[in-house]
Amino acid sequence: MTRKIVGQATARLDGPAKVTGKSQYSADVDLPGMLRGKILRSPYPHARILSIDTSAAEALPGVHAVITGQDKEYLIGRAICDLPVLAGREVRFIGDRVAAVAAENTDIAERALDLIEVEYEELPAVFTIDEAIADGACPVHQDMPSYEGAFHHPASPKINNLSAYMNWQHGDMDAAMAEADQVFEHEFETPFEHHGYLEPNASVADVKADGSCDIWSSNKSPYMLRLQLAKCFELPPETFQVHMTSIGGDFGGKGNPFDAPVAYLLSKAAGRPVKVVMTYTEELMAANGRHASKIKLRTGVTNSGRICAMHLDGWFNTGAYAAFKPLPTLNLHGVDQAGSCYRIPAVDLNSTIVYTNTLPAGHMRAPGGPQVMFAVEAQFDLIAKALNMDPAEFRMLNLLDQGDSAPTGQQWVTVRAKETLQAALDAINWSQREQGPGIGYGMGMYERGTIGGDCSARVILNSAGKITVEVPIPDPGQGTYTAVQQMVAEAIEGELDDVTIKPVSTSNLPFDFGVGGSRTTFTMGKTTIDALDKLKGKLVELTSLSGEWQGGTFVAGEQHLSLAEMAAKACAKQGGDIVVDEYAKLPLMPEMADTNFTAQVVKARVDMETGQVKLEQVISAHDVGTIINPVAHLGQLEGGMVYGMGMALMSGQKFDEGKPEALHLGDYKLPNIQDIPPLETILLERDEGPGPFNLGPVGEASNVALPGAIANAVADAIGKPAFQLPLTAERVYGLINN
Repeated sequence: MTRKIVGQATARLDGPAKVTGKSQYSADVDLPGMLRGKILRSPYPHARILSIDTSAAEALPGVHAVITGQDKEYLIGRAICDLPVLAGREVRFIGDRVAAVAAENTDIAERALDLIEVEYEELPAVFTIDEAIADGACPVHQDMPSYEGAFHHPASPKINNLSAYMNWQHGDMDAAMAEADQVFEHEFETPFEHHGYLEPNASVADVKADGSCDIWSSNKSPYMLRLQLAKCFELPPETFQVHMTSIGGDFGGKGNPFDAPVAYLLSKAAGRPVKVVMTYTEELMAANGRHASKIKLRTGVTNSGRICAMHLDGWFNTGAYAAFKPLPTLNLHGVDQAGSCYRIPAVDLNSTIVYTNTLPAGHMRAPGGPQVMFAVEAQFDLIAKALNMDPAEFRMLNLLDQGDSAPTGQQWVTVRAKETLQAALDAINWSQREQGPGIGYGMGMYERGTIGGDCSARVILNSAGKITVEVPIPDPGQGTYTAVQQMVAEAIEGELDDVTIKPVSTSNLPFDFGVGGSRTTFTMGKTTIDALDKLKGKLVELTSLSGEWQGGTFVAGEQHLSLAEMAAKACAKQGGDIVVDEYAKLPLMPEMADTNFTAQVVKARVDMETGQVKLEQVISAHDVGTIINPVAHLGQLEGGMVYGMGMALMSGQKFDEGKPEALHLGDYKLPNIQDIPPLETILLERDEGPGPFNLGPVGEASNVALPGAIANAVADAIGKPAFQLPLTAERVYGLINN
């Protein structure tokens, strides 16, 4: 189908404002009389608070409010409300919030923090997954089951530090495993990671005399933030109006309240607006990153290479609190997707999330997925090697075919797993790949659908035929606003200039779930196009014409009326703009009849004297629906590849008795331009997808399989298996020499 705008590389709507510095971020908000807030954080991983003396801080000139959690400890969270806004009784990690100050400027606020005296009694602490699940382990939370939103599963293991447990079973495990000629058992580990977004978290609160509060926050889910604040402080949601600002990167990390509740309490106490902005040191010691994990796999195969069954035990370290996860369990597409590209007759998949006295974890691009798929794909290479099979041959033998059910029972309309892998293999010339010391190749697979959730939009048409789309979510950088503009312009057979995208505050539209889960273009597109269809119906009703819409033209007998002509008639009849609100309550976790496959193949060269890994080729093949904007689409895919490369080779937070070792970006390594190899993206398009114009998800497609593919390439290069990420030069050197 020939399209005029959808499928074209149009300019980003937010581009000019961002590159000229005109975009307003939460840290840019400047209100009359605004104070600066700073937070005192715990120096201990686990301690009882015996007393807090704030008198000297309160007496400091320029200080307008000092607050603690001593009088009342408010608990907040996205799903599980276990995080104190300010700790009143115990601190549970180094960086936990203890007190906060609002002052005329940041310097005064920081001096005030130094004057607050806190008396602690240190308590026993646990820092690792093994310590947390050990018999008799010190509990991080004494009363976890009582928290609002706490998750309970009837088969939960009896351990002191359990946060959540889930199990997925399909097929007859005993019978399937009995068919195996060999059973392989391996264990893999991944570290805690920070998202590495450009903009630190920032919040501004302005509590008015009537008790209402305006909020500006670097938060991708404004309506969820409003509900979280309302529930925390036992107030009606309408008390809080969350205003939209630009967000400088997200990658899963900006869906939680962060310091917005602290800013609210400070503003309420001071009677003036308060801004709280985290430093990057605070980000690295208190933000919510990717869960550290330990994955144990037990996989049975026949001697011919056919997979019979898989048992997986995944342990995830949620740190001191579970409040940063939008679901009580970690998984949106994590443990339950283990081996989901493959034909596995029986699976038993277990996810156990545990508390420790370390930095809290939350959701990060494809939560749970990269940890699990690293383990699965690395084990598959080990199995192939033990069976004397080519890794590609092993995968092709076991990949799903059309009509097959996935391991946990899903059956998709279209399955193009083998075609996708073959495209990647052909691009890297797998059958003729280079051989030699220090040269290695690896591959990995992933499949990804989208999620739903509540979504809303408003479409406003004026008499000139111009459309304004009011949207309830921010655009953290993926280009959703541009994609929506393109879809609407295409649907009305108009021009981009005919469509304006206007983000509005939470007082303007019904609820929306927010950005996340590769849902945004799908849900915003569906809601907007549905609203547009209703708008067209309203135009027909107001003009009393008989006919039908053909794209953006209304055909009534011999008349062919453009949208602008219909708008002029309808607006004159109504006496003003035509407005249509649309609210869709889509299932959050729909039965996914549609999914998209990813295959990634990597060539790596390892310096056998130093352990340094250099990626020479990264091929990423994707089975995709309609591409709305090729440049934005490619940006999402290549950005995800860089993300996966960081997880595989360099990124990860280490802890010393609960203390983060990297507290600035000079120590916490993120990929930079010199680290990035040539990236080749192959798109296998199909006119099939869940969204308007048959679009499908892409945001979390390219970062999940890549760590496993890179680990396999490194293992191939050095002749030693890789069971732990990241594969830094030091770690690879150790593998070579052990």
